[in-house]
Amino acid sequence: FIETRDKKSKIKIGGRDHGDSKFFLKGHPRNDSFLVHRARLCLSGTLYRYYDFRIEAEFGKGNARLNDGFMNIRYVPYAQLKFGQFKTPFSMEELQSDNWIDFIERSLTNDLVPSRDLGLMLHGGLKDDLIYYQLGLFNGYRLNQASDKDNFKDVAGRIVFAPFKNSRSKAISGLRLAGAVTYGNENLLSEDWWNKGTFYTGAGTVFLDIKNDVRQHGSRTRYGAELYWDWGPTALKAEYMDVNLHGLSLGSLKGDYGFQGGYVSISHCITGEKFAYKNGKPSRIVPLRDFSFSSTGWGAFQVSARLEFMKADEELLDLGYADPTRYTDKASGFTIGLNWYPKDMIRFMINYSHTEFDDSIIVENKKVDNEDVIITRFEIALD
Repeated sequence: FIETRDKKSKIKIGGRDHGDSKFFLKGHPRNDSFLVHRARLCLSGTLYRYYDFRIEAEFGKGNARLNDGFMNIRYVPYAQLKFGQFKTPFSMEELQSDNWIDFIERSLTNDLVPSRDLGLMLHGGLKDDLIYYQLGLFNGYRLNQASDKDNFKDVAGRIVFAPFKNSRSKAISGLRLAGAVTYGNENLLSEDWWNKGTFYTGAGTVFLDIKNDVRQHGSRTRYGAELYWDWGPTALKAEYMDVNLHGLSLGSLKGDYGFQGGYVSISHCITGEKFAYKNGKPSRIVPLRDFSFSSTGWGAFQVSARLEFMKADEELLDLGYADPTRYTDKASGFTIGLNWYPKDMIRFMINYSHTEFDDSIIVENKKVDNEDVIITRFEIALD
């Protein structure tokens, strides 16, 4: 980093590299592969004490794009103003950095999350962070768009409560409860949705794809409920989401349809590291003792398990909004994982994930009822 003598301005260079492998089991038709999932460079910092900025570029998977590009003004910590391209305030799992999530891939529920968008947001902590809030106005489209696809905007809000933050009891002081909502009127083809109308497993298999000529002309509402609870080296996390799309049309068909999803996960640091929650989202794990051949330090070891599901209204397939011969309306499963942090900014991960499909899907011209995959990651994170 570069910092002025008065410490009012600072510029920092960072980045990350996530090298993955995927090995499909039980005769799954997709190919095993190695890939660079993420390769990012980031320039961030503070100017004149109160003006924070972040510019981050992504080069993973052979593509190049702008991820983050925003400024945050924080004259007062309880009423900060952020504007530019950044993550919509919805879903604890999505808001936590890829560098520090418990699993290699986010849950099936993440298919319902808007992620990055362009807009502005008021946010901050109240009552010594007993309450943390985020309230913003966004295009409701996708990242890196020169202009909005329609003339409407989305309102998004999220509020986090820490009712026992100042309690002397460590058993309850780490409890966080949160709720989030997005609302807007849309006039978009499915290929212009937040996820282009395509729903994936964690391993990248498409299990539901809404046809490109399906249009939504009506309101879109998302509701989210969150639970986070840590006590020492153990953390419990859970989310439930409900998405309602009004005015979906395909030819002469027209109706209102929805999606639901949820997960619950538990994680434990075998080596005793404690979990943390900061600025409305889970924070990173820092090894108590770095790994070293010349000492007794082994770094941090973390084990995790997760149950998850995502489902759509059956009518979307029954009426032909998606091809019922190729896709299903529901996927559910579990993931177990082991993470090793030899140093603060280095992590090795291995996950086993099993996904069940409510109906058979077609993958590489072959019927598939379920998916078993082992995913690994070597991660360096300078952030």
